[in-house]
Amino acid sequence: MNQHYRQNRQKTQSTLLERVVLGIGRGLWWLVTLPFSKRKRSKGLNNIDRNYIMKKRSEIEVLLKSGNIHETKQAVMEADKLVDFVFRKFGYAGESFADRLRSAELSIDKNTYEKLWQGHKVRNALAHDSIDIGEQEMISAVRKLLSYVRL
Repeated sequence: MNQHYRQNRQKTQSTLLERVVLGIGRGLWWLVTLPFSKRKRSKGLNNIDRNYIMKKRSEIEVLLKSGNIHETKQAVMEADKLVDFVFRKFGYAGESFADRLRSAELSIDKNTYEKLWQGHKVRNALAHDSIDIGEQEMISAVRKLLSYVRL
């Protein structure tokens, strides 16, 4: 009886040890192959993204209706960021908004593409240049940018 107990105990210990070693091996293999895995991320918008876009569009509209030049400028910036968010969600490649817009050129119609460039140029002028841009031109830029983000 005692000998039978020892044999079962040794089998259990070796089985447990085998499981632990196997688990560690699998974990290490997963870590090694992780950077090379080609997990497919879904490209497109889910419901959370759509809700976020609707919320941001509403915030941008509030900024535009304020009549304050600084808030109108902020609306241009936010609209540009919103379009960039959508570009990223659709998986367009690039380091910057301009790169992603170029990447999207074949996927969107030419008129929308031109509107997006015009709106982005106004955003860049506001962010980087010290020239004065009129409120109507900023409002137009926001409308051009948001024309792409229709749900």
